[in-house]
Amino acid sequence: MKKLRYTSVAVATLAAATLASANNKVSADATNNTVITESASQTVQDAVSDAQNAVNSAQSNVNSKEQALSDAQGKAQTANNAYTTQQSKLTDSQKNLANKQEAVKQAKNNLDNAEKLAQQATPENIKQTQKNISDQQKVIQNAQGNVNDANTELNRAQDQLNNAKQKQANAQKLVNDKNLAKQDADNNVAKAEDDVKNSGLNEAEQNVQKVQTTLDNIKKTNSSNESVLKQNQIALADNNKKIADLNNKIDAAKKNVADAQNNVKDKQQALATAQKALSDLQNPVAQDETSGAAGFFKSIADNEDNSESLREDAQTAYNIVTGQPNAYQNITVEWAKKAVDLGQEKDSTSLNNIEKALEYYQHWMTYRDKYGLSHPSISLTAVAIAMLSSDFQHYSDEFNHPILVTAKYGPFYEDEEDISAGNVNPIDNWMSEKDDIDNYIKDHPDAATYSFESNHPLTQDEWEKDVDFWKDKPVYIGHYTSMIKPNANFVGLAATNYKVAGTYDGAASMDEIIFNPVNGMDFDSYQDLVHSYLQNFKQEDKIKTLNANVVTANQNLINAQNAVKSAQNNVQSLQANLAELNNSSDKINKAISDTQVALTKGQENLEFEQKQLDQANQTLADVQAKVGTKAKALDDAKAAQSKAVEALSQVQKALDETNDEVKAAQSSVDAAQNNLNTKNNDLKNAQNKLTVLKQTLSNLENGKANLEKFQKSFDTASTEMMQANKDVIAQQSILSSLKKNKEKADAQVITAIEELKQAQSDLTVAKGRLVAEQKIAEQEAQKDSQPTEQPTSQPTARPTEKPTSQPSEQPTAQPTEQPAIESNTQLPGEQKNEEPQPMTTQVITKKGETSIVEPTNSSSTQPTTKQDAQQLPQTGNQKSSSLIGLGFASLLSALGLTKVNKKRKD
Repeated sequence: MKKLRYTSVAVATLAAATLASANNKVSADATNNTVITESASQTVQDAVSDAQNAVNSAQSNVNSKEQALSDAQGKAQTANNAYTTQQSKLTDSQKNLANKQEAVKQAKNNLDNAEKLAQQATPENIKQTQKNISDQQKVIQNAQGNVNDANTELNRAQDQLNNAKQKQANAQKLVNDKNLAKQDADNNVAKAEDDVKNSGLNEAEQNVQKVQTTLDNIKKTNSSNESVLKQNQIALADNNKKIADLNNKIDAAKKNVADAQNNVKDKQQALATAQKALSDLQNPVAQDETSGAAGFFKSIADNEDNSESLREDAQTAYNIVTGQPNAYQNITVEWAKKAVDLGQEKDSTSLNNIEKALEYYQHWMTYRDKYGLSHPSISLTAVAIAMLSSDFQHYSDEFNHPILVTAKYGPFYEDEEDISAGNVNPIDNWMSEKDDIDNYIKDHPDAATYSFESNHPLTQDEWEKDVDFWKDKPVYIGHYTSMIKPNANFVGLAATNYKVAGTYDGAASMDEIIFNPVNGMDFDSYQDLVHSYLQNFKQEDKIKTLNANVVTANQNLINAQNAVKSAQNNVQSLQANLAELNNSSDKINKAISDTQVALTKGQENLEFEQKQLDQANQTLADVQAKVGTKAKALDDAKAAQSKAVEALSQVQKALDETNDEVKAAQSSVDAAQNNLNTKNNDLKNAQNKLTVLKQTLSNLENGKANLEKFQKSFDTASTEMMQANKDVIAQQSILSSLKKNKEKADAQVITAIEELKQAQSDLTVAKGRLVAEQKIAEQEAQKDSQPTEQPTSQPTARPTEKPTSQPSEQPTAQPTEQPAIESNTQLPGEQKNEEPQPMTTQVITKKGETSIVEPTNSSSTQPTTKQDAQQLPQTGNQKSSSLIGLGFASLLSALGLTKVNKKRKD
């Protein structure tokens, strides 16, 4: 299929001409009757003539462009062939240059080696090489002597091998002779056997032997049965004794089972007693443990042996952790009962976390000792506040000091507070803020006097001076300075294992009461209180003892139960052994019975076979008396056969010995040959070394001459390489010139193709116009033969209505076949996929039909046959507009074209 393109200009020209023609041909009178004028008919004929002339001109132009394309393609082919040929010449020149470069490289190596030899060609080196040649000649003489000795040894070994092979041949001959003698003896035995074959002697002898064998077997069987009978009788007596002993053991084992079962009952009662004693002690302990810190504080407050101030301090601490109103500082912590879960494992009030806080305090004191600071006192009230502060971190939805969020959670006690979160030691966490000071001092050495470490021990005045210095510095050291404050006192530490802020594992708090302290104690006293409480309320020693009693009683019960099982298993095992012994007795009795029967039968068979033997011997004697001389000849032949076998065995043994001698001699020959080969190689190597030395001497003596020869070779190779390089440059220059010719010829081909496409496009437009004009002329001719008046009811086609005719029903013009130029060929300067595109109509022309495939989008006003398409502008009265629409629709119908309402970019 040939594809040519209408441009929007061509289509617009055709449409304008057609519409103008239509305006000349039609007019509307008062009665809407259409009148065909003479001038319109003449105009139609002129248009057909002009269209035909345009087709002829366009066809001539296409022919000219085709010839131009053919000429351009021929020139391009010539240019391409010249370029390809030159490329081959350039490749050959480049290969020749590579070869010449390799030759220069090799000549340079030879020249370098010659220069080295020339430098080495000193009288001393020549003299030394001559001495090396003399020494090497002596080495060759020694090597030649070794070769001669090896040859002598090989000849000796070869002689020994030849002797051994001769002895082997002689022994083989004896073996062959003795083998023939044995064959003769075998033949004689066979002949003698044939002589006595029918005499019955062999049968009689075989019968005697057969009966004798049977008789011997019966005797052996009877003897074996007698031995078996005796053994079974002994085994039966032993088995019966074992059965009696085993019955006694079973009775004793059954008694042991009963005793063990009674012991189990005793042990069960003992275990129940021990478990009850442990439970009676553990229940109150468990109740006390659930109270945690509250129980601890309450036990101190209720102990009248403690001082009044300590009891008051403990009561305040108890009120704080239990969330009592106005417990301290006339403040009620509203969230205390919600945040604190007394005594629970993760809560700060659990006994385990109270003990953990002791470790934090001891760790803190190691830091204070480093600064020469005192150990702060412990306040139970401060401990209780620290517990609330720690539990607050899991209760609230943020990690913060409760005193800072009172607007949201309510009031909290006023004290100095440090908090820490995460699975770390809080003291280390707080002290790590010292890194901020150290880092600052690295950049500002003058600040070292305020490092809190310049004075030892650190005093309160020095601490305050240093704190004041760091207040406006870019450091965060509030926790650190709290840890090393010299006058710190009345403190409390606590820790929790709750998840904090949904992220951290656990939290800790250190609180120092700075308002109205009620009491303080040193750390050892506080630690003693904690441990004493834990020991008293846990009663660990008693519980440990009772636990041990339960474990012992339980183990005794298990042992007793195991003893029952063991005793029962012993009874079962003994009963199984008894059953096995009884079964063995049955088997032994049956075996004894069977053996006795067999002995009786064997005696009968023995007597019978003895009679058979006597009769067979008598038959043999009778046959021997009849055979006489033939039997003796057979015996003699068999004796001769035995001697022949023995003689063959002896000579075969001698042959085997000679074979071993041959193998040993052959091994000696192989070793001697290998030695000779080695000595020959040594001689050859020595001779090769002498050759090298002589060549070296020659090189040294002729070093100058060789240097001149290789210098000349290098100069020649260098000259040839330079010439080859010039040749490559010349060929490259020619190739560059031919490349320009090739590119120019290729561009001319592209231009010729573009011009041919344009000429074909113009031809298609001209043919389309001719077909349209011819169609209009035919319609005009038909109208001339019809009446001039038409019915007033004749409908007119509206631009928005679809034509009733189908593309297949329209007449088509058959344009002249043109060379195929594909519309999708990309030529220089063509642009693809640009927006917006002018309206283009792609015309497909092939034999027998012409059709517009599809118009693309255009900003110009286009008539359409679809209801929603844009109509032509209304420039006159509605009747004229209808006629214009009818004229354009008639044009499309005359062309046999159908518009496809589909957008596509050309």
